[in-house]
Amino acid sequence: MNDTSGTTSGGREALTFDAFCATHERAWLGFVRTQVGHRDGGPELVVAATKEHLRRNWALALRQEIPAAYAWRLLKEHLAAWRAAQAEPVAVQTVAIDAVIDHFRRQARISLETLPERIGLMTAILELPERQHDSVVLRYCLDLDEEQVADFLGTPVATLRSNLRHARRRLATAIGRPELAERQKGDQ
Repeated sequence: MNDTSGTTSGGREALTFDAFCATHERAWLGFVRTQVGHRDGGPELVVAATKEHLRRNWALALRQEIPAAYAWRLLKEHLAAWRAAQAEPVAVQTVAIDAVIDHFRRQARISLETLPERIGLMTAILELPERQHDSVVLRYCLDLDEEQVADFLGTPVATLRSNLRHARRRLATAIGRPELAERQKGDQ
């Protein structure tokens, strides 16, 4: 008879954890980079701390209704802790800001003609309510599909779409181009 009581279960759990992390790590790292740039290896440190926390609590994560949403909350907690531990306030690098704006602009099909509009868009993204901010960054800056974003945020796809619609309206209004929000309605 084979004894599969301990090692197989532990091995399966480790494999599941590794696969889960491999599936989500690119988005975690990308999101943290949009928040802090590439400063001092911060994104890698935040993701490593999140993965370690998740590894220690993997059994708990698996009992969650949506494990990806549980991991997302851990990532946000570790990001906040890393920021708080910095001697100086963390400012996103200009290159990171430009990349985020350009990618968002293409994904959301928004044209920005002036530098003040570009700066206004980035400021407006940073000032969005947390759910809308996360939705915008994950969907338009990191190219995740709606189902992936909904899983990260632990919300139904319909709620995600609503968050994105409200965010686009806020962003269009913030840069003085409310017609962009109206045009987006027909694009969906």
